[in-house]
Amino acid sequence: MIDEIYPRLFLEVIPEDIKKRCPDFQLLMKGKETEGEISPIFGKLINTIYKQNPNSDIGLQYGKYLWPQTLCDYTRVMMTSNDVGSVLNLTERTHPAHGASYYPFMLNKDKVFSLALTFPYKSYVSPMQRRFCIESVFSFTANGIKSTTELDFKPLFASFDFPEPRYVNEYRAMFGDNLRFNAPLNMIEFDDRYLLKRLSTRNPTLHQLYLKKSRLGHQEKPNETNNVNNSFEQTAIAYMIKHCPESFSCQNLAQHMNISVRGLQQKLKQQGVTFSDICNLTRRELTKIYLIQERQTIDWTTDKLGFESRSGFSRFFKKEFHSTPSDFLASAYYS
Repeated sequence: MIDEIYPRLFLEVIPEDIKKRCPDFQLLMKGKETEGEISPIFGKLINTIYKQNPNSDIGLQYGKYLWPQTLCDYTRVMMTSNDVGSVLNLTERTHPAHGASYYPFMLNKDKVFSLALTFPYKSYVSPMQRRFCIESVFSFTANGIKSTTELDFKPLFASFDFPEPRYVNEYRAMFGDNLRFNAPLNMIEFDDRYLLKRLSTRNPTLHQLYLKKSRLGHQEKPNETNNVNNSFEQTAIAYMIKHCPESFSCQNLAQHMNISVRGLQQKLKQQGVTFSDICNLTRRELTKIYLIQERQTIDWTTDKLGFESRSGFSRFFKKEFHSTPSDFLASAYYS
């Protein structure tokens, strides 16, 4: 149900001129799509909107529309949670079920909570798709905290890896004035005291019931996904992120996924990628997380990403970011 509800709610914020002209919109309204086709149609609708208007603020509008109360069984789990921290933990655990192209990283350190979004599942994600995902998730997070805690919530800081949009005042209204665009990482930070704010809708009994109903109360078995739209490549990268640095060994990753090395290589080949390809994708995004969100050292990051030497990491870094690690850090927001 999760993979259907989000595209269908998106229909509510589509501009009227798109509704009239777009065949994909008419398909969804008439219920003509078949199982497994909703997400591709969802993507086509988003591309159509940005093709008509590259400066559309549809991502922010969609995120604001996704009030927790409007969604599905999954959000009943959210709404019956004890506090905001529990809700965010659920969001991190369940994002694969949305068929999302992003991977969220959450960190609570020095009384500051940060949420960063990376895109490790593809070698290229269009700027419009990235902007839409980031706007939707961040605005949903901000509005979700406001609606469930009845607090005047504003992040301490927000950064985005794309240019400042024309509707930047909407960003300021939602995220405050401490913004940065063309940054290395998409991230919002806020005071961790919000994590302890209890929800007025909390209900331990119903929470356990909804956990069981939504299949969040147990660990998924290896090699299983909640969503037919999750590719094997995406599943492999998710395992690689969770189990690094040992997962940068083909044999170790195959073991974690309960599959043979040959089976792993063949499944990746069917999707047009190699083990080396997904290693590079994963390392590229984790590099930003370690150096910027976690503020780790270059040497620590080198070791955590499985490089045998700092020079090897530097060569990889130069290829991926067209910069040296030191210059990259010098331009980061906290320098």
